[in-house]
Order: sequence, then structure tokens, then C-alpha cells
Amino acid sequence: MIKTDTNFNLLNSHITALIKKDICSNRNIEKCPICESKHYIKYGSFKGFQRYKCKECGKTFSNVTKSLWSYSKKDSSKWIKFTEYVLERKSLRFCAEKLEISLVTAFYWRHKVLQGLNYESVPANLNGDVHIAKKLIPENFKGSRNLTITVRHNIWVIAAKSDENSIIVKPISRCHWHLPSFNKRIYYLIDEKAYIVPYGDRYISLVAKAHNKKRKKEVQNDKIIWPFQIILEKWLKKYHGVASKYLEKYLSLFILYITKKEMNYMEIFKKLSLENKFIKTSDIGISNINPIGVVL
Repeated sequence: MIKTDTNFNLLNSHITALIKKDICSNRNIEKCPICESKHYIKYGSFKGFQRYKCKECGKTFSNVTKSLWSYSKKDSSKWIKFTEYVLERKSLRFCAEKLEISLVTAFYWRHKVLQGLNYESVPANLNGDVHIAKKLIPENFKGSRNLTITVRHNIWVIAAKSDENSIIVKPISRCHWHLPSFNKRIYYLIDEKAYIVPYGDRYISLVAKAHNKKRKKEVQNDKIIWPFQIILEKWLKKYHGVASKYLEKYLSLFILYITKKEMNYMEIFKKLSLENKFIKTSDIGISNINPIGVVL
């Protein structure tokens, strides 16, 4: 007797396997994802995927290892749809209901996607006229328990944009302006011949004055950086508050929003899957603000 597939379960599982294989077949393995050694050998196959064994650490891995959805028991089709929901800024509850996953799973999945986007949010350099502005965001301890903190300091968020629409938005410090952190996170990208255009901050103006070396130039206000404070504040309201330790990840999505790039969720999902974008669930909750108050 021919067994029917009235709920298309077999078809869906087949499609899921094809999607996973299609994405991973394009992934180039250049080194061991565990120890980063380039000395490895082929080591059989598993579920249609080529496996490898590292000669240095002895670990085995495949094209799927360390991808965005490594070790996930959920269908890759759900991950693709979830990536679309993240780009559309759907709520966690909405994602959980639509994909039939728990709210906790939706939370961790969102941060895995945002972590992957964070790797892609840094431009190669900033040249030409570089517009720089800041936004002070009060510390947010959303999700934290048993808090003893009575004072909430401001997080300094800096946005820098070049003529070529290359843009970076990063938190650089907590409470006070911190020049070494600014240099490490933003300034190193600015070309020596670039002309810095500061917006409404004396510290950024001092950086611009030192960099421009008495050069003076008439530059029109940038349509993104000039109203940066207002745009970012409105954008963050959608999430009803973002915990400070996760702020940098959300800013990587904000960059896609303000540059109005075409957000093809399938292409973005492929890109996140082809490189080592995996982050352990246990690492997601780790704060990125060190004891001296400088955002790392």
C-alpha cells in the first residue's frame, strides 16, 4: 500500500534537507573551526555532508559545524523564516507563536542572528567627508534580577558615516567620554586624508580639530547623522527597551535600517551560515561592559 503524506511532513523534511545541503555545499572549509589549524583530512560523511578530522586537535567537523544554526534540532526552514522575522523586527512572542518554538528559544535565536549581523556591521574604512555624532542612552538592565544598582549611567553610542554610505554605530564607553575606546572602535577606520564633520559634541569636535589639521571645508549636514539621536531613539522604542549588554548587537540591525539596504533575508541567512557565526547559548548573556566602565 502506498503511504500518503496528507500533512506534507515527508515533503517538508525533504525540502529542509535540500535547503541545508544547498547552503552548506557552498561553504569553504579553510581551517579547523575548533583550533583553527589548517591541517585536516577528509573523514567520511554523515547525512550527506563531508566530514573532516583535524590533525592538531583530533576533533571532527563538517560543513555545518560552527554555522549559525549548529547543534540546533529545529528545521533549517524555521531558521530561515525566523531570520526574516528578525529583519522585520517582529516581537519574540510573535516569532514563538508562528514557528511553534518556546519564547526562550526565540530569545536565544534572535541573539544568535544579531551576533552574526554584528560581524558584518564594520566597514573596511571611512574616507572622504566623515560625519560623526553621538547619542547618550541610559543604562538598561532589562531581564536582570536582584539588582542593587541605584544609579544608571549613560552609554555613549557613536555613529560615523562616510560619503560612500559606509557607516558604523558602536557603543564606546559608559558614564564618561573615553578617547582610547573611541580610537579603538571608531577612529582607526577613518582615513588620514578624510575630513571629519562633528555634530553637537565638544569631544568629537576636539577629535575633528586635531584630525583636520586646520583644514576648513563647507559640508552639508548628512541626512542620517544630523538627526541620528532622534532616529535611534525612535528605532529602539520598538523593542520596549534593550538591555545595555545587548545594545551593540541591536545596533548592527539598526545599521541595515538606516542605510535602507535591501534586506533579502535568504541572502543574509546564507551569509550568516557560510562563515563561523556560531555563538554558544551560554555566551549570549555575558555582559560586554567591563568593571572600569568601558564597553568592549
